[in-house]
Amino acid sequence: MMSEDRLVGRRVLVVGASAGIGRCIGQRLCAAGAHVAFASRRKDVCEEAAKEASGTAVGLECDVTDEAQCREVVDRVVENLGGLDDVVYSTGAISIVALDTADTEWWRRTFETNVMGAALVTKYALPHLKQGPGSMIYLSSVASIGPPWPGIGVYTATKAALNKMVETWRAEHPEVGFTRIFVGPTSDAGTGTNMDMSAMEHMVRWAGLGVASGAMDTPTAVAEAVELVLRSDSWIADVTVAPKDPPLPWGAVDPTVVGV
Repeated sequence: MMSEDRLVGRRVLVVGASAGIGRCIGQRLCAAGAHVAFASRRKDVCEEAAKEASGTAVGLECDVTDEAQCREVVDRVVENLGGLDDVVYSTGAISIVALDTADTEWWRRTFETNVMGAALVTKYALPHLKQGPGSMIYLSSVASIGPPWPGIGVYTATKAALNKMVETWRAEHPEVGFTRIFVGPTSDAGTGTNMDMSAMEHMVRWAGLGVASGAMDTPTAVAEAVELVLRSDSWIADVTVAPKDPPLPWGAVDPTVVGV
């Protein structure tokens, strides 16, 4: 069951909201009546996004690789919006590099953004989410489940780690809603992408391996999924966002359908 009024007045932090998917999510939630904090490393861009939003919004700074900033952004949301009900962790580092080329810096940067940052934001938001009770939504990837996607193994390893971490958060804190949204390749995603040419010889094999068809999600489709989760009268565990045409080889559901 979906509630038309459930988002009105809810205080939502969107991390990674300066561009692409995160910015689209923040604007959509704000238009639905939520009070939204747009947060990313680029505070000035988040402030611009907040001004463009149709409703109550604020732009904040948060580099998720800095634990102090993960703690401070939660404090600033509570200070500016009067509390915190929900968090959407949309920031992500997409590392496109062959495993035999990836060095420590590739692994560290990707894990710090996709896993450690998510863990720290959750840690500091949790006391507020437990009061609601509230919810925590993470953007994962269809590439983190099913067959391997050669060329992006660093990225998929971090998203697989994120998946298991979310399951553990659920087990340790069942009073809070933890949702994973599995997202496919997306146009204008706006996430940080680092690419090394070593990946190309592996990525050209994707179609033959049956892991990609060339179809792309859109930021709007992902934002719609987030809105559906937050409007639901019950907690939704997992959602997959997928284009309708052409059909995708990893068996995702229709983007208008929410699976539990």
